[in-house]
Amino acid sequence: MAIAIVRDSEAKQSAPESDQRPKLSVVAVGGRPRWIAIVGGIVVFIVLAAMLGAAVFHTQLAQRQLKVDELERLVDDERVRFDELRRDRAVLRSPQRISDEATALGMVPSDSVRFIEIDPMALARQLAAAGVTDGDTTRVIVDTGPLEQFRDVKAVSEGQP
Repeated sequence: MAIAIVRDSEAKQSAPESDQRPKLSVVAVGGRPRWIAIVGGIVVFIVLAAMLGAAVFHTQLAQRQLKVDELERLVDDERVRFDELRRDRAVLRSPQRISDEATALGMVPSDSVRFIEIDPMALARQLAAAGVTDGDTTRVIVDTGPLEQFRDVKAVSEGQP
């Protein structure tokens, strides 16, 4: 609410002129309601809080983006390392290199090739006695399940000490 001070001489023209000092009176001037100022203050507070929240959010976002960038760089470095190791492995496994190493050790190529067939029962006895030494020996019995393989081994090893 605004307050205006008005001279009495302007307000009342009937005052005697002997009194040189004008009389002042308080007059209410139509002002804005108080609730507009309160709503304005709340709006300003909300806008400032939103700006502060946005600044905090962008800071967190930037920090996490730095972490993501670092992880991506590490992944790229490891991919390059993996490709180098794979290339090295391919070089080490190349037939020409293996042949050169064998020749350096004094090995010579064979003149003939001979395959030996193994009796499945002899293989089963060996597996029952010594156990499986690597994964390749289990490929001999492909068409049977684990329970049938166990029964076969038990049947073979019953008479053995």
